[in-house]
Amino acid sequence: MTCFACENAPTQQCPRCGRPYCDEHGEDVCDSCLQPASGLPSFTLYRGSLLALLIGTALAVWLLIQPPGGESNAPQTGTIITPTPAVTATTPGPDATLVLGGSPVSSGTPAPGTTATPAATGGTGTYTVESGDTLLSICAELAPSLDPDDCVDTIVAENDLPDASTITVGQELVVPQ
Repeated sequence: MTCFACENAPTQQCPRCGRPYCDEHGEDVCDSCLQPASGLPSFTLYRGSLLALLIGTALAVWLLIQPPGGESNAPQTGTIITPTPAVTATTPGPDATLVLGGSPVSSGTPAPGTTATPAATGGTGTYTVESGDTLLSICAELAPSLDPDDCVDTIVAENDLPDASTITVGQELVVPQ
């Protein structure tokens, strides 16, 4: 056996690459391992790292594109059961007319399909809670002109809820409009 770089007898074996070398061609490691080019990763390591990065990128893009929980992209909407328009409570005279939803009705007779109930503020309706609904999403859909926090507080108070996060699917809520 001879030194990797000359014909001398080897005195040590390189701990990094395993080559035998003499005292002239290395100290702790052989001269070949001390070359700057030996600090580069091997082609196999480079290729494997590149492949791992490409797979990671593809996985990240797939996770960004896929909707959460495997649900469809269709927006979830609730069903309004019975809206009740607001009417100012007055005692009509014999020639007076009431206006409900922009159409005049004579002598306090409500329009067909509606019920005239007095309301101090905006009006109320009922809403059936569906999967994925929150009180904020219900307020945004049914009462966009109201302040969201006031709307949530009104729903909690009107329905005797312990807090704003305690609603269940199928529950009917009285909501402001």
